[in-house]
Amino acid sequence: MAQSRPQKDSFIVYRSFYDAIKPLSDQDQLLLLKQIFEFGLNQKEIDLEPLPKAMFALIKPQLEANHKRYENGTKGGRPKTKEKPKDNQKITKEKPNKNKNVNVNVNKNVNKEKEKALDIQLFVDEGFDKKTLQEIIEHRKVVVKKPILTNRMMKGLLNALTEYYQHWGITPEDAVDYYLSKTWASIDKEYKYPHRKMKQSKVTDDLTYSDIGKILKQRKTVPQMENDSKIIKLTRKVGV
Repeated sequence: MAQSRPQKDSFIVYRSFYDAIKPLSDQDQLLLLKQIFEFGLNQKEIDLEPLPKAMFALIKPQLEANHKRYENGTKGGRPKTKEKPKDNQKITKEKPNKNKNVNVNVNKNVNKEKEKALDIQLFVDEGFDKKTLQEIIEHRKVVVKKPILTNRMMKGLLNALTEYYQHWGITPEDAVDYYLSKTWASIDKEYKYPHRKMKQSKVTDDLTYSDIGKILKQRKTVPQMENDSKIIKLTRKVGV
């Protein structure tokens, strides 16, 4: 069984209602007032004369709107909506910091530019022959198709060439000439040198007096210029 609606105890009367009633005759005013109260409290209409009926047609929309708000209130009101921020309160979303990515990219680009700046003079100052360096750079660019773009790349190749000629007991010029005859990006000491056997004994900077003595003894039996230069270098190093 449907529950009966609770009776309304009040409704809103506006001054505009009074202004609409005022020009009417006393009888029409009474009928129109009765209609306003009947509809405002009970939502019912009564029979009216044409003039009061016309005036009520102007008032009725406001009474209906007020009654609808009243019903919404008795049902718990309209669903709550998110409270909008006041005019003096601004909600701002944190914008992504584009500068972070820009700074990272700029730093990376700067590092790359530094790496690309191959400076031959740095290696010339270290004692390398400029013409030989240019030949190596041209070889890597034209023949190998892997140009040397950075100082680090050049240093790596020169270290490999140094290790190669020391390992096989040949001159630096021999190592470079052999490398330029190939299409290798670099050279490894394991690549066999075809024109000369590898030395059996390897001279290092950590020689003792006993090692120098052995070399001096070898000099008496094997008088080679290469051995002479090593002896001079080693004896100067240890003060002999």
